[in-house]
Amino acid sequence: MTNQNQNSLFDRAKGLLLRYAEPLDLERRYPKRSVLKRLTTPDKSIMYRLSLQMDDGSIQVFDAYRVQFNDDLGPYKGGLRFHPQVTLAEVTALAFWMYLKTALVDIHFGGGKGGIAVDYKSLSLSEKERLTKRYAIMLANDVGENTDIPAPDVNTGSREMAWMLDAWRMTSGKYNHGMITGKPLDLGGSLGRAEATGHGCVITMLEAARDAGIDPRGSRTSIQGFGNAGQYAARELARAGSKIVAASDSHTAIINDTGFDAEALIEFKVRTGGLAGFPGGRVVAHNDILTAKCDFLVPAALEDSITESNASDIKARIIGEAANGPMTQGAMQILTDKKVVVIPDILANSGGVTVSYFEWVQNRQEYYWTRDEVIQKMREKLVKAYRQVADRAKDRKITLRQAAYEISIERVAAALMERGVQ
Repeated sequence: MTNQNQNSLFDRAKGLLLRYAEPLDLERRYPKRSVLKRLTTPDKSIMYRLSLQMDDGSIQVFDAYRVQFNDDLGPYKGGLRFHPQVTLAEVTALAFWMYLKTALVDIHFGGGKGGIAVDYKSLSLSEKERLTKRYAIMLANDVGENTDIPAPDVNTGSREMAWMLDAWRMTSGKYNHGMITGKPLDLGGSLGRAEATGHGCVITMLEAARDAGIDPRGSRTSIQGFGNAGQYAARELARAGSKIVAASDSHTAIINDTGFDAEALIEFKVRTGGLAGFPGGRVVAHNDILTAKCDFLVPAALEDSITESNASDIKARIIGEAANGPMTQGAMQILTDKKVVVIPDILANSGGVTVSYFEWVQNRQEYYWTRDEVIQKMREKLVKAYRQVADRAKDRKITLRQAAYEISIERVAAALMERGVQ
């Protein structure tokens, strides 16, 4: 992604909200309250320098961010991504989408997001730990279980969450499990969290398939992005009877028209770190994963993968946006015209924040649920949210995306007004 595209990401995200808010007529319903301005302006944007001593004794400097966008419904909540392309504009857009996502699934959280502009994969293990803990210490006064609760995202996971929890324990002198989610089970993590985003995406896709009369048994699936979300989406779609015919990671894209063994594909990726060399995989261009002949398409990589240049060639009948912002507005219109069912990101990938919420609840109680309890509670949340979105879309003859945005905007606007005008 180019810097120009990144710099416009929040402007485009804001433009979507303003577009989908038009039918709600918020300025007339709440006169002189600047509702739209308040819903599209972050509460707080934090940007700071991180200096890291490398293993060879040299010093490198990285830009670090945390954006707290809206807390009308509850504490800020959102992930941390360590990636070379992280910018303030990107983090702002992701924090913005997060508060819409939590509102949609009826969780009392706001929206936050953070990150470091760093080639994290190139660092040694000790450099990664020092960088992560330094990031945590710099944010110590801005986060907490009642203020802002970080979680994993791109290139971060339970290991980084444990490091951050330890950094805060060392600086405060006490444990506070609820101030971060996505932790290892030994440190207060929740069963079901690892698979939540991918599994949740499939829950919404199968609901959409049921509405469209599509039987997942014997169907075909393509997965773009074979990280955590992509792997679990592949696993759950395979369990539902779909053949995984195409998959890609950041380096390799492969297709097998007869279908891959999903479990073998996941095991190979975990063991080798990539898909290159997987037996039976025909190497293709990355764009071919998006345009593969399939019924279900799961874009689970970074933003803007589906654009005006490839949307017309997409053959999928249902797309579940496991990634945040995986398609441009022009692509959305093309796919709408083609009658492709698109489960929008603020619904499709909301399983992650839903189970993060469950982890936070368990931490506050210090009482923990079984995996089956967690997955069942997530399923109930997501199915309820999907049905509300689908029913509104059908009644008003609008897209699932517009229906999802309208529901989220109405809920946050109502909370904003109920809290008072200041």
